[in-house]
Amino acid sequence: MKARSRFAIITTTLVALSLSAMASADMKHAGDGGLEFSLPGGTAGLKIEGKSADITASESGGKVTIVAKIECGETSCIKTGIDKRDEHLAKALDAKKFPTATLTVDKSKLTLPADGAESEGKTTGELKLHGVTKTVPVTYKVKRTGSDYHVRGTTSFKLEDFKIEQPSFAGVTTGKEVTVKVKFKVREG
Repeated sequence: MKARSRFAIITTTLVALSLSAMASADMKHAGDGGLEFSLPGGTAGLKIEGKSADITASESGGKVTIVAKIECGETSCIKTGIDKRDEHLAKALDAKKFPTATLTVDKSKLTLPADGAESEGKTTGELKLHGVTKTVPVTYKVKRTGSDYHVRGTTSFKLEDFKIEQPSFAGVTTGKEVTVKVKFKVREG
């Protein structure tokens, strides 16, 4: 009976230590990053969409941080498919002055799956964009494969909340709310 009791204590201790190590392990960017945005139509149905692969994600100190590079020379790193529009986007985002956008989420607010499983949820994060930091809603899905977490997330916000002018050209404007989708992979350790 004593041997069984010692085995149970040792097993419980090992499980607790491994869970504790997993919860405190920092995660590093492991590739597969991307960003898409959509700014739906205002007048005349003008809709702007763009993509970028210039994002990184990591976790440290209980915070998951996603950084999107905005400034790429004279244009935005976020490509819309039209060079002139990319230049306008860089100008609207004041990319030279604010070269990145950062979303930070408390790891404790996320439901992380076991190996081979998936999870999803809703939370909030702090978005720093155009020199302004605001709380934004975040919807996410996570798939775990070994020590890798494959993450997809979405947020939406109003341009005016970040002091960004509503895009317009020749009297035609976009909508006022943008949706941003990101995907990335982080690895424990």
